[in-house]
Amino acid sequence: MKDVELLAPVGSFEALKAAVQNGANAVYLGGKDFSARASANNFDRDELKEAVKYAHIRDVQVFVTANTLIKQNEIEDFIEYIKFLYDIDIDAIILQDIGMARLVKKLIPDFELHASTQMVAHSLEDVKYLENVGFDRVVLARELNVAEIKNICDNTNVDIEVFVHGALCVCYSGQCLMSSMIGNRSGNRGRCAQPCRQKYELIDINSGEIINSNGDYLLSPRDLNTIEEIDKIIDAGVHSLKIEGRMKKPEYVATVIESYRTAINEYLNEKKLNISNETINDLYTIFNRKFTKGHILGEVGKDVMNSEIPNNQGLYIGRVLDYNKKAKRLKIKLENTLKKGDGINLGGGTIGRIIKNNEITNIAHKGDTIELDFIGQARRNQIIFKTSDSELINRVQSTFQQDKENKKIDIEAEIIIKLDENPILTMSDFKGNKVTIKGDKIVEKAMNVALSAQKVETQIQKLGNTPYDLKNINVIIDNGVSLPISILNQMRRECIDELSNERIYIKNRNYKNEKVCYNPSTLNKKSNSKLRAKVKNLEQLQAALECDIDTVYYEDANTLKDALEIAFKLNKEVIYSSPRIVRNKEYKQLDKVRALDIKNVQVGTFGAMKYFKDKNLSIDYYLNAFNSETINYFKDAGVDTLCLSQELNMNEIEETLKYTDIQIESVVYGYAPMMVSEYCPMGVIVRDCKKDKRVSKCNESTYALRDFKGEQYRISQDIFCRSTIYNSKVTCMLDNLQELNKIGINIFRLDFTIENKKVVKEIIESYIEVLKNDYRLGSKATKLYNTLDDVGITTAHYYKGVE
Repeated sequence: MKDVELLAPVGSFEALKAAVQNGANAVYLGGKDFSARASANNFDRDELKEAVKYAHIRDVQVFVTANTLIKQNEIEDFIEYIKFLYDIDIDAIILQDIGMARLVKKLIPDFELHASTQMVAHSLEDVKYLENVGFDRVVLARELNVAEIKNICDNTNVDIEVFVHGALCVCYSGQCLMSSMIGNRSGNRGRCAQPCRQKYELIDINSGEIINSNGDYLLSPRDLNTIEEIDKIIDAGVHSLKIEGRMKKPEYVATVIESYRTAINEYLNEKKLNISNETINDLYTIFNRKFTKGHILGEVGKDVMNSEIPNNQGLYIGRVLDYNKKAKRLKIKLENTLKKGDGINLGGGTIGRIIKNNEITNIAHKGDTIELDFIGQARRNQIIFKTSDSELINRVQSTFQQDKENKKIDIEAEIIIKLDENPILTMSDFKGNKVTIKGDKIVEKAMNVALSAQKVETQIQKLGNTPYDLKNINVIIDNGVSLPISILNQMRRECIDELSNERIYIKNRNYKNEKVCYNPSTLNKKSNSKLRAKVKNLEQLQAALECDIDTVYYEDANTLKDALEIAFKLNKEVIYSSPRIVRNKEYKQLDKVRALDIKNVQVGTFGAMKYFKDKNLSIDYYLNAFNSETINYFKDAGVDTLCLSQELNMNEIEETLKYTDIQIESVVYGYAPMMVSEYCPMGVIVRDCKKDKRVSKCNESTYALRDFKGEQYRISQDIFCRSTIYNSKVTCMLDNLQELNKIGINIFRLDFTIENKKVVKEIIESYIEVLKNDYRLGSKATKLYNTLDDVGITTAHYYKGVE
């Protein structure tokens, strides 16, 4: 088994201290640039240097998040920033952008790379692909379970990292466009507005009926908490156990890290796990949106979601028995401890006096009936939660606010005190760092009391509130000599300082003194216009193939054989489009495809690229091509055609395409898929489905989520019962195709989801009309445009982009 790393989130220097002093082996944090938590209190460059010093001295590694998609005009600054991180001895960088990963590996080959969970690694195939690219660690998708994770750990050489505590995304990370499509704030750029925490209604599209649910927050997941079964995750072979929460307070970091440190140590040392009620209560109190053990430990559906409250719930302590508004007294039957200074979810503020049996007390326990002074609104049987605990806060603050060193590093020392020579002190740690200090006073013969070896050892042992613990000391001293104690103290202090400085630096970095530059080559781009379609079923396929269209991508593996036969009869090309999520066992679906001996495949995962490496590949936009380095990475991998990310605007596309000559595709029609999720609102709310069987209703896509603006987001399911939520407005670029062609896009793609055969044909024919009419709208296109405009159209990000 690999060493187990506890990885802590750090959003401030105080949070860094909280993490280190409570037992984190490593921390991850963001700089001011290129970090996927743009609103966190990220570190500037001087703070990053200090963070490295503080952590490395205490044997803690520092990983920096640079896990956003990088625009073309940012690449030079990005590389300069990465080189800065390398030069200040950051241990590793966390990346999302595959093009940037290759570029960093080329320019700074010995910089450790971690594949962010934004890279959507959800299968062994994905992980092995990223391993071959040069990643040293892969952060797995949060949707995987322990069995899948164990299979990956057993069959790969890279370090595997998984989330074990904190907030969850309802969508696969790196596949969410909901925030950017609704409000221009992209999760792929670190600016997610958390639309999953907003209110929605589930409605039946056909009847308009609102489906009743137990709450309004239908896309809001609970918080992950695996501490009671952390042994199962460790036994799966996971190297790094990651806590989420770079935007959380230091008290949160301290509480969670200390809790997991204790549990991990107990299991590793004693092979048992015994999580106390106090630990569980602390985790509930410090922050929770209700807890789930998550997909990682087998929970699904409603057990992962909390539709009632999208923010901190706190610790359940009881119900209101009575409220005397006149006397301003609240009576509660306690189910947990409550103390003076604690906070509850009623009225705000903190608890003053507690009245029990008509006597004032500072604490009451489970089973007690108490009264509180209370001004506000309350009703009988109302549930009460403790949202802050004064004792907990004071305890965890004491671990990092008083500069007390809880983290001690074992060291050894040797001191040589010879007559008529300068004393020499050597200190070393157990990682090969060694420093030697020579005293500035010559050792003299003792006139009265000679200096003893025991006295020397006592002085050198006085390490006080340093991060060191002296385990062994060898004192070599002549008899009858004298040396001032002040000299010994000075040597000890200087030696500790030198050893700390030595521990900061990562040894054997070969590129520290080298300048790295980014100089892309301009390439000539062909721009002959083609029209392609992507369809979901045979009905849509038949309609598309009856039109004068270049190629059709086909999604349904179960009917692919029929699709190929239809295309063959019409002398048209059909390319199989593989799913955007393919978990380990789901590769059996791809085996069916391979059995048909197809030559061309469109892929949307790194694992599918590996699986279909012997085919002619096209890249879908799920792989988030955002710049020329990423596009050219795929080109060098043998890819024929690439569909750009849907988050780039016209200017960004034009700048990017100057540096690549691959065939570029862009979506000019379709309801953009904004989320793909293991959670199915229909299955949970409509029929409490546990994914034990698929019903015909799943194929009909008759449900939608409606937000507070009245926008309706249609939901559909794929063959794996995975939900996709589509944009309420349809992307339509009928009137803008010439502009797209001028900036270098030569393949216009129409994506069909809910459209029937008649509509598919009308849309394709309208786009064909525009292309044949020198990009002018004819009668068909004008009619279609007006029809779509009535429903609601968008030009997506073509004219606005994302921050």
